[in-house]
Amino acid sequence: MTVDQVGGLSAPVKMIVWDLDDTFWRGTLSEGPVECDPALVDMVRVLNRRGIVSAICSKNDEEPVRIQLESVGLWDEFVFARIDWTPKGARVAQIIEDAQLRPENVLFLDDLPANLGEAEHVSPGLQTAGPEILDRLLGLPQLVGKEDGALTRLRQYQVLERKLTDRQETSDSHEDFLRSCDIRVVVHEDAGEQVDRLHELALRTNQLNFTKRRLTSDEFAALVADPEVVSGYVEASDRYGDYGICGFYALHKRSGVLTDYLFSCRVLNMGIEQWLYDRLGRPELEVVGEVVSSLTGTVDWITVDDGTTGNDTAGSGGRSAGSGRPERSGRILIVGGCDLSTTADFLGGDITTEFAHPGETGAFIHSGHTETFRLSAVGLTEAQAMLVDRLPMVDQDTYRSATVVAPDYDVLVLSVLTDYTQGLYRHRQTGLVVPWNQFTSDVTDPAMRDRLVKRHARESMDEAWFAWFADEFEPLGGIAPAPFQENIAWLAQSIPDHATLVLVNGAEYPLSNPKEPDRHLHHQVMNAALDEVVADLPNARVCDVRTFISSEDDFTDHLRHYRRRCYLTMAEEIRSAGAATLDVQPERWTTATFSKVYRFAGRRRLEVERLAGRTRGRSRPT
Repeated sequence: MTVDQVGGLSAPVKMIVWDLDDTFWRGTLSEGPVECDPALVDMVRVLNRRGIVSAICSKNDEEPVRIQLESVGLWDEFVFARIDWTPKGARVAQIIEDAQLRPENVLFLDDLPANLGEAEHVSPGLQTAGPEILDRLLGLPQLVGKEDGALTRLRQYQVLERKLTDRQETSDSHEDFLRSCDIRVVVHEDAGEQVDRLHELALRTNQLNFTKRRLTSDEFAALVADPEVVSGYVEASDRYGDYGICGFYALHKRSGVLTDYLFSCRVLNMGIEQWLYDRLGRPELEVVGEVVSSLTGTVDWITVDDGTTGNDTAGSGGRSAGSGRPERSGRILIVGGCDLSTTADFLGGDITTEFAHPGETGAFIHSGHTETFRLSAVGLTEAQAMLVDRLPMVDQDTYRSATVVAPDYDVLVLSVLTDYTQGLYRHRQTGLVVPWNQFTSDVTDPAMRDRLVKRHARESMDEAWFAWFADEFEPLGGIAPAPFQENIAWLAQSIPDHATLVLVNGAEYPLSNPKEPDRHLHHQVMNAALDEVVADLPNARVCDVRTFISSEDDFTDHLRHYRRRCYLTMAEEIRSAGAATLDVQPERWTTATFSKVYRFAGRRRLEVERLAGRTRGRSRPT
């Protein structure tokens, strides 16, 4: 149903499918340069943090689209990108099916009414709208979503997408593919401990809700507390990731009737509902309405984990330390920017991460500068902490990095590109050092003020804020080679005694970029300094990107953004450099043969506690 300019949406939206040309950006990419509206770039990020994901259905060639979206740091904020020249109706329908959603919970945005009509015809119930809705989209009640600063929902869809791609690339039967997935479940009979989370699941799920009962909060609490009812819940994981709490049942002892039996669509087609039904003894169950799964058939590909898993109240992808599954040895902390956040897509193992990420105002917060590690080790003073709360480009976690604050890892993987790139600013009174922006520019220069305000005003940095920053902070330029070496040597001494430090350096190919002239020469100087200091550090290694980033075809838009095939190679090099317990998983575009080689690679555990625990509601006065 098309939404007109004054109309509203009819149902809560869980996914937006974006057209690109003259909808997400201005212009037609196949005809020349396009311009991304910063407000829409921010909108996609905001939606993800509300738990509403974004997909793409565009008539274009994929590679130019990828390059354009990577240039604004947005490619990895989308899932299910369907980019080709075929009719859009079938592609939108396929996205809905792949995402395991109902058309009613999907909004398709396109500037051409013919495309909207075609999509509605193929997917009855689909909500559609033109670009005129964009100015008010975030304010609509159907897009309120639910706070998801840890990007749990986005991670779940990324796992689903990787899994779907692997399934399509293998010639195995569906059952054989599931047997290769290493599906593991834990069944809990203490539902009272998760009553709020389970009630939310019961209200939200529909496609795999066999009895369709919608109890109030009080009624649900009474159900799980009833001594005559055996109520429990299920947590599941496979080699692609953890699905958290994904199922609930309530079995009445005297009657033997299963009055509540429901599962999250995240585990659709995994066989968990059939397996559990057999485990419960196939009790009496009255199926109400349409359910997209049958309880017939035998499931032999699920393993029961001993013990219990940690509570996952957000249904997140991270497995807690209380997991019933034995923990792998070789705990690894990965710290850095987009180079490592993309590389981590190909890594599995006992991983914790600190990555660059958008802050509360939308300003991008970079992780991993050695100067912030030094401050993390000693801690901020009260005055410095108050100052940090006025700076959108950093936050408190920037200065309490797990790299040096109670370090608990066996391998530290650090990208030093933040040191290579950012300028440093020191507060004149407190000595707080803040990494920000390119080292080649000075944000305190009044001549730059108009351009900076235009770029950062949406991030709570207006003209008055920049005037205040210029009064309070002095520019230091980029870190010089000698202090950089001192910081690396200090860091090698600060990590746990048994740990290994793996440092990812920068490319030196002379890539032409008018915004960063001769940047490769700066990388050469800093790489030489890194090589020199690491030569004297027995617990440090260099992951040398110079060995595999060596042609213009290896880059996207500048010297620090590589092609995805290069990130896969980087993952393999990191493993060889000292993180031997990592599992390197193939890129999703690889051949079926390559996929089979890595079929039994270990599951990925990206912990997101630090993002989820980020302080909320801090004011940033100007």
